[in-house]
Amino acid sequence: MTDNDRHALLVGVSTYGSETYADLPAVRADLHYMRAVLENTEIGMYNECAVAAEPTRAEMLHDVETFLEARQPSETALLYFSGHGEYCEQDGQLYFLTRDTDPADLPGTAVPAEFLERMLQSCRAASKLVLLDCCSGGSVVQGWSAKGPSGEPDRPAPSTLLRPTGVYFITASDALQAASAMAPPGSGLGTSRFTGEIVEGLRNGRIKEGGWITPDDLFDYLTAQMTRDGVPEEQRPTKSTIRATRSLPFARSVARPGDSPRSPTTPPEPSGAPPRC
Repeated sequence: MTDNDRHALLVGVSTYGSETYADLPAVRADLHYMRAVLENTEIGMYNECAVAAEPTRAEMLHDVETFLEARQPSETALLYFSGHGEYCEQDGQLYFLTRDTDPADLPGTAVPAEFLERMLQSCRAASKLVLLDCCSGGSVVQGWSAKGPSGEPDRPAPSTLLRPTGVYFITASDALQAASAMAPPGSGLGTSRFTGEIVEGLRNGRIKEGGWITPDDLFDYLTAQMTRDGVPEEQRPTKSTIRATRSLPFARSVARPGDSPRSPTTPPEPSGAPPRC
């Protein structure tokens, strides 16, 4: 492994211009702690960990496209999103909401999952990992059918299923389900549940007893943690592994608890916040 083959882009939106969408103070903590563990020289060991905080639609489109287009065949790319996600029934598309999203015009003011699919498909990185901490995130990796009017047979619904090969997706919840904004039990980080489990597991060495942690290791750990804590099945993580490199190194396991990164300048809201959607 070279010094320049691991790159991450963390995107987070905590504040929204529309009153329709509740602000998500936990996102600020999500970005802070994810960046801290990924940049840690004993854990993530990422050479570059860029952060796009509070982007507009145009800014998020530009940042994601620039990041993925810059990747080389020898590199690993990690893309992380924390914020609101909303499924649009009119076009069967999942949208990632930005601070300037207008709920009356999702196609024109939010970032569609289809854009992410295209960018990931053309990205040259040998290994690609996507972590989605948003509501309805599972819809991008599952697809489903919609029920027609009474008496009519089921009809296929437009699918938001992402099909780029070589990409490993892990999402915070099932299709059309709310992702929990609550921190993991016993955590004082002020993060969301999904991100908090990742951060705590990495910095305390709980995901694996040494060596490199793969996406499969991470997914199995997240599922076990949430099953243990009684999280409903539809609100547990989902994954997609279409021709993905299951052995790609996500991070290293530490044998002892890592030092806790400093808290963000703006204190996160107490845990126990409502679901994100």
